[in-house]
Amino acid sequence: MKRITLVFVLVLIAFSGGVLAAQGLDFSGTLDSRLLGLAGAGAAPDFSMGFETWANLRFQTRLRDYASLYGAVNLIAATGNIAAAALSTSSAYVAGENYIAALELERLYFRIRGEALQLDTGLLRIPLGYSMVWGPTDFLNPRSPLLPDARPHGLLGASFSAYPTDTLKIFTFAAGPKDPLVTDGGGWTAGVGAEKHWEGAGLQASLQGFYAYETPEGPYTGGRHRGGLSLKADIELGFTADALYTYDYEAKTTIDGLAAAAGVDYSFFKGDLTLLAEYLYSGETSSIAESMGLRHRHYIAMTAVYRIDDYTRLNLTTMAGLEDISFLPVLGAEYEPFQGMALNLSCQVPLDRDLFTGSGNHGELGPEKTGSYARITLKARLKF
Repeated sequence: MKRITLVFVLVLIAFSGGVLAAQGLDFSGTLDSRLLGLAGAGAAPDFSMGFETWANLRFQTRLRDYASLYGAVNLIAATGNIAAAALSTSSAYVAGENYIAALELERLYFRIRGEALQLDTGLLRIPLGYSMVWGPTDFLNPRSPLLPDARPHGLLGASFSAYPTDTLKIFTFAAGPKDPLVTDGGGWTAGVGAEKHWEGAGLQASLQGFYAYETPEGPYTGGRHRGGLSLKADIELGFTADALYTYDYEAKTTIDGLAAAAGVDYSFFKGDLTLLAEYLYSGETSSIAESMGLRHRHYIAMTAVYRIDDYTRLNLTTMAGLEDISFLPVLGAEYEPFQGMALNLSCQVPLDRDLFTGSGNHGELGPEKTGSYARITLKARLKF
């Protein structure tokens, strides 16, 4: 507990000192309180529950005319099944009397920007591609629809962008290895790319392409080559397409190094109803699905959001594994009692063929694999 108290005090001192020392410091954040009830399946208990409070605190300030500093930290306190799940995947937590807690540095980087040039370096996110759900080209900061509320982790790296025209961007990027203890230079990634935008005659479109090389992790390998292409277009119907090809010298990759996604979205009734669907193909050695905790090749994600009024929304999200016929539907409702606060109730019910037939065909999105027959979450979110 002394360690937790000391860390929190140091963080508060740092923020307070920044407020006093830096003119024009902007401070914002999000606070989530989440209550989770779980009807267990497989090896999980028949019933479990947990509670978590999570805060993401962000700050930024301008340094002179051309530079800015950005930072963000996550503060987490959890108990019950949420704490047990966290401890099973990370040792960064410290135990209190009735909770575990952790502090995570999420972002810490500076930006220098001129009229046509921009440099970002530090602990940051380097986003790639336009995919709405799966993000196969976003290999540096992979995200997963299984964790829709999770913010993508940052990485130590840098990106440099040049803007020859208002609609053209040329960029380079570099990032350190996933294993921070590697000292022989293996696993470092560097890349170059370009992004072009078009607008006119009712059409908005963007095209991005890039090439990246990852240095070999051993003396007898040739590293990994990655090429990505991403497109988005909006002509009433929104459309996105992403493709990433990874060639690994050691694995002698063929077509199984391809990961690709294509999606559409459309709004009805003056925007009150929005529908979205996106398909993912993940080749055996592309590792895109694996980075999301999935192991098959063909998936689809679908979302429907209905706005009852300015304060109330209903949503239904479903992920489907097309090879093993398993589904992960989530039904939710959100209400905003006042500006800056939202209450959310959601229920997740994993489904597969075994649930209805008892055939033993357990899908990876079904109850046996996900560990639950039902997951009910009540969450309050405050933004400041």
